Amino acid sequence: MILHAAMLTDVGVVREHNEDSVYVDTENRFFIVADGMGGHAAGEVASAMAVDTVRETLDNAGDDISGFAEKPEEEGRKELVTLLETAVRAAHRSVFERGSRETDKQGMGTTLEVVLVAGAEAFIAHVGDSRTYLMRDGRASQITTDHTVAEVLVLEGKLSAEEAQNSPLRTILVNAIGVAPDVGIEMAHVQLREGDQILLCSDGLHDYFPAEQELADRLHARTPKEALADLIGLAKERGGHDNITGVVVHVAGAKGVPGSSPASVKINSIPASIDDEPLSDGVPSTHEDDDDAEADTGPVDVDDASAFPNLLNVSVLDDELTQDDIKPPANLRGVGTDEGADTTKDVRGADTDDLATEKIGADDAKDDTAHRPTQPMAVVIPDEES
Repeated sequence: MILHAAMLTDVGVVREHNEDSVYVDTENRFFIVADGMGGHAAGEVASAMAVDTVRETLDNAGDDISGFAEKPEEEGRKELVTLLETAVRAAHRSVFERGSRETDKQGMGTTLEVVLVAGAEAFIAHVGDSRTYLMRDGRASQITTDHTVAEVLVLEGKLSAEEAQNSPLRTILVNAIGVAPDVGIEMAHVQLREGDQILLCSDGLHDYFPAEQELADRLHARTPKEALADLIGLAKERGGHDNITGVVVHVAGAKGVPGSSPASVKINSIPASIDDEPLSDGVPSTHEDDDDAEADTGPVDVDDASAFPNLLNVSVLDDELTQDDIKPPANLRGVGTDEGADTTKDVRGADTDDLATEKIGADDAKDDTAHRPTQPMAVVIPDEES
């Protein structure tokens, strides 16, 4: 399968610092977006640590990933689900333990989106209120669930989707990396088709596109780099209250993927212990600094759901994901807020000059700028067989 991918992050119009981190791995074909929170630049640290930990875990599993891509079988599929969960839990422990040790990092946390493409399948791990979307046949579907109080109320029928868009409760996270002793991990599996596009983004982007169809329209018939520059530019024009980060992945060719395959299997993997764990007293109040393949590639068999660790809910979704199919982590309590203020203006625009690399991102953990490309970085990821 050939993938075209681009990534870009922007500080936005209001913030002085960028606490988002982003990574694209063209060898093992995974993509990460993290939106940090916590004062005194702790958000930057949290998001970078999470990205680095996931990157290292997946890099070390390169043989398993490529093995599944060459021969996609049920057992390998389950192993990749477990691999992603392990990577995210390792990131959570890393951030939480550092926050517990260092006073100025106490309560820091981050959202986390990870998409791993193996063969003609994508595996998604999600924590927080960043999002992953699937664009197919001119339509957009939000694969992930926002882990916010507002989203929980919407899914419980206590708040309409329209009310949630303007509710202050949409900024209160009920689940995040590194904040509480445990974390809930929402997971999904997508059967890819030629022409599909995947968008990973922080809330600084998706907040300005409440209508999913606009995302699909703006990604249609554009290269990932062009689409990303357009989306981030519009987000800044519409307010730019937060850091803005996105990754667009275009499936240019997917072999052996039947057109009638279900779009995805939804997996919510939430540890049972999370309900009983008290929240840390050092919960952050804001994201802003306080100071300033060929072969059988069918979907996961839902009848064998018990094979997945900590599995709470699995459902096969049609091409268009619906709200009824998506369940939030149960009984999770608020762990932090994500707020922005329209107080200052930054008129810097996105530079669309070409910039390509074999592996983009956090190769040097000491170089924070490695997580924060200031230009749309575009790459072509060739067929695994080439």
